[in-house]
Amino acid sequence: MPCDLARSKVIINQLLQDLSDKYHINYEDLGNNQYQLKGSGINGEVKLDHDELVITAKLNFMMLAFRSNIEKEITRQLDKSFQDTV
Repeated sequence: MPCDLARSKVIINQLLQDLSDKYHINYEDLGNNQYQLKGSGINGEVKLDHDELVITAKLNFMMLAFRSNIEKEITRQLDKSFQDTV
């Protein structure tokens, strides 16, 4: 059974809050299930709909050192959060 949009939004908000706490990545809810990511050395967005989640981010040279950690954290949290919904 697929995860409903409301549950997905809760999961994404928790992920974004965790990234904010760990990497000082600020995020803003733009409405329409879109979020903007901004921080020192990072710009990006998150788009969510009923069957797709798209996360894009541009990192400056200094943030590239954290790329692997950020990717792993996103993957780990999404896998953990969505495994019970599939």
